[in-house]
Amino acid sequence: MSKIYFISGLGADWRMFQFLKLPEHLPQQQINWIEPLSVDEPLQAYVHRLKEQITEAAPILVGLSFGGVVAIELNKILKPQATIIISSLATHHDLPWYYRLLGKTRLQKWLPFGLMKSVHPLAPLFFGAHTRPERKLLKQVILEIDEKFLRWSLSRLLDWKQEQPIPGLIQIHGTSDIVLPCCPRPDMIIIPKGEHLMVMHRADEISAILSKILEQQWTKADISPEPQTARK
Repeated sequence: MSKIYFISGLGADWRMFQFLKLPEHLPQQQINWIEPLSVDEPLQAYVHRLKEQITEAAPILVGLSFGGVVAIELNKILKPQATIIISSLATHHDLPWYYRLLGKTRLQKWLPFGLMKSVHPLAPLFFGAHTRPERKLLKQVILEIDEKFLRWSLSRLLDWKQEQPIPGLIQIHGTSDIVLPCCPRPDMIIIPKGEHLMVMHRADEISAILSKILEQQWTKADISPEPQTARK
């Protein structure tokens, strides 16, 4: 039987998905971030270590923001039933030019950590956290993030090389996403006026869309005569 694995955004955890209401009968598990071996650890090496948490055959991967990038990399070494990304990137071409320019300056490696976290008062406007619980959660996530992980994950996002969307990718993106602006492509599920954290501020709408997709994919995996297994 397949299981749905959720991968949260950069440095965040299961709390980012807590506003979603998904069918309780679907087996679900949150993937926990692990410490990178160094700020220069390749994303592929990191993902190989992270996949130890995925024990079920034909998993369904759901990645949010940077978690979507990780889900795509996991797709390459597993045989997932489906890979779903929300507020994320299908290819490195979707990364705005100003982020790519930032990557060339390597600012994420030398900018003082305290200064990086000091942006939290402006984060709700940037990410789209509107209610008090949403703003409180976002602030907690920013203040709790580990310095080594933040510098590593920003570097891996900025130097990610994915030329084409992986086959069968399911992508959900909002048109008002400021963090990772929407780059429409065929079959993308577009959420009008959806912001980066629409899993929070548009939770009911995203829950309905995601529940339908998960039910379909989980049923397909459950009736498959030859369940797929993870690649070694």
